[in-house]
Amino acid sequence: MKKKVLLYTIFTLLLTALPGTALAAQTTDPGTELGLIMTVSLLVFVVATLMYIIGVMGANVDPIVDAYLRVKHYVIPQPTEEVHDMGHDFDGIRELDNRIPPWFNYLFGVTVIFAIVYMIDYHVVGISPLMEAEYNEELATAALHRQILLANEPLLDENTLVTLKDDAALKVGVENFQKYCISCHGPQGGGIVGPNLTDQYWIQGGGVKNIYQTIKKGVPAKGMISWELVFTQRQIHQLASYVMSMQGTNPPGGKAPEGQLYVEPAAVAKDTVNQPPL
Repeated sequence: MKKKVLLYTIFTLLLTALPGTALAAQTTDPGTELGLIMTVSLLVFVVATLMYIIGVMGANVDPIVDAYLRVKHYVIPQPTEEVHDMGHDFDGIRELDNRIPPWFNYLFGVTVIFAIVYMIDYHVVGISPLMEAEYNEELATAALHRQILLANEPLLDENTLVTLKDDAALKVGVENFQKYCISCHGPQGGGIVGPNLTDQYWIQGGGVKNIYQTIKKGVPAKGMISWELVFTQRQIHQLASYVMSMQGTNPPGGKAPEGQLYVEPAAVAKDTVNQPPL
């Protein structure tokens, strides 16, 4: 009997693995490959099970039915089932060997199935990319998008930047600010994790040129990434100009000044020229 069971087990494994592998080798699509393997394996398993029942068990399905009922009653306890008393009593409180709640068994079964599907999907067949592959794909897409944008825009001379005043440029700046910057600087620039952008004190230097460079290169030590892979030169210029337009707005709840007071060199020169002679 044991020899028959062993032979049928080996036969079932071979019959399940070989056809699915042979069919999968004829296609290059991972999704089709997985579908063929699962479909053929299921069909072979059903056929092998029927052969096992007929050949080994002599068409006696009672053991299979009994095993099914045991599993069913374990997952869904019978209403009339008595709870086993463990024999411990303390102040009238008895310890009972309660069955695990059915919902917990269902949840555990779902997690096992999910783990198997996840392993096959991500680590065996490779239909879905892993996190590292997704990250690299997003970087490549962003780099391509940036190249397309740069090809349609002239290069800026970063040494001669001036603050943009037109509404179109500031509109783009405020849109990007609200989308990317408010998590650190707040919706009105008053500062949250990052510093207040509405006063005259700056950690990395004020003025449109310094703000442009700060946005472009980022401040990794403070958690600010470099945005030059996300924005074009013109978009960074527009964003820096919008930040400059927030000077003096003093939103409620803004952070205290940080860094050093910054005064535009042009303003210093103008004040020096206007000073009366000694």
